[in-house]
Amino acid sequence: MADQIIALTLPKWGLSMQDGCIAAWHVTEGASVEKGDEIVDIETEKINNTYEAPASGVLRRKLAAEGDEIKVGALFGVIAPSEVSDEEIDRFIEDFDHP
Repeated sequence: MADQIIALTLPKWGLSMQDGCIAAWHVTEGASVEKGDEIVDIETEKINNTYEAPASGVLRRKLAAEGDEIKVGALFGVIAPSEVSDEEIDRFIEDFDHP
């Protein structure tokens, strides 16, 4: 089931971008999302952008709160089907290769 877990990571939207700030979550933990749904607003030095769901599923974890600064590539959330156990989600997060 681990192959059904989708990592939400901060993308690099510019050559000099190194981090971003979680400005506003649009989805609550436990809510269903469809691919392309707006999940979170991210502010950087140069732009403000909305991160869209890369896949359909359930937002199982928020790993960054509004106002948190995170590095490019950092895991800030997890989408997975409801059938994936909490233990599998926890293991995925623990094993994630953080930048």
